[in-house]
Amino acid sequence: WYQRRVRKQWYQRRVRVSTQSTGTAREMTVFGSYGAIKTLQTMKPTFDESYLLLTRRFEGRVKPKKEGQVFRVMQWNVLAQGLTASNARKNYCKTPPRWLEWETRRYLLLLEMLSYMPDIIILQECDRFEFFNTKLREFGYKGKFNERPFSPCVDMPDDDDGHPDGCAIFYHTERFNLVECVHRQLLNQMQHSTSTLVFALKLEFVEDNHPILIVNTHLKGGPKTEQTRYEACLDLSNFVAEHAGPQDIVVVGADLCENPSQRGYDHLITNLKDAYSFALEGKHPSFTTWRLRPTGEEKYTNDSIFYNDVRLRVLQALDVPSDSAVGEYKLPSRFCGSDHISLVCDFQRIMESD
Repeated sequence: WYQRRVRKQWYQRRVRVSTQSTGTAREMTVFGSYGAIKTLQTMKPTFDESYLLLTRRFEGRVKPKKEGQVFRVMQWNVLAQGLTASNARKNYCKTPPRWLEWETRRYLLLLEMLSYMPDIIILQECDRFEFFNTKLREFGYKGKFNERPFSPCVDMPDDDDGHPDGCAIFYHTERFNLVECVHRQLLNQMQHSTSTLVFALKLEFVEDNHPILIVNTHLKGGPKTEQTRYEACLDLSNFVAEHAGPQDIVVVGADLCENPSQRGYDHLITNLKDAYSFALEGKHPSFTTWRLRPTGEEKYTNDSIFYNDVRLRVLQALDVPSDSAVGEYKLPSRFCGSDHISLVCDFQRIMESD
């Protein structure tokens, strides 16, 4: 079923799209799903260029077994629009301003989501939830959003609307039913609430009502907050244990704001497994975020997809693009609407007969 779905919906074609700058129609080449191409025809880009995604390929291809549902998960920090200020003294100081405009970025973000056709979409720094919710609903998705405590986007002078950012999870209604939505602020070792949100959806597979817990979190960044992140990871493990039953499948999408060598990550993999590390045979992506700031170049592996191996196997993961494909100005770019790349992983359920 999964293979037929991919062959049927992925193709390359020419489409005609009207541009806001000239008001005239032009042709551009896109590669993606039928849904992505139909969306391109209804939205208007703000600059006259072809919309193509970064060149990437799947790694660690494990042949799926005949029995057991296959599902795809996307994890992505989509960069809050309120944090996209671009000048010589602010973030993304060398990124052309047109690549930071919401009218441009929304186009690329939605195209990438629809092109990979994930069954689960986990987003951080989402401050335009209503836009994604409206557009993705047309393609069978439902979503839930929870605002980040003390969101910095509210007071940003460059964002006139002042949308708070937060965590969002979308699921395809052909594959899953919603059971409940849970969230809270993570606690430190003194049992005091922190500004870090953990947000989860308890879902059931449509086929047999087997439970799956999808968890989303975005830890606090900065070189002086490693202890804070470590304590948040301790409580994140507690949160998963509180809400996951002994036979539940668990998938965690996280922007840990730290590299895999640090203590928070090390704690999480004592109870969970890193899907990318498995697919890449013990290696980690060379980066998941890459940007130019006034203080210099920042290239980190901050994002991860974790899972428990109770009745779940990893089939393949979408590898990172090459350095040359990213380009001179790093991220965001004309090929990627965020300063993070998306992580995409295919899983298959292990049935009792295996």
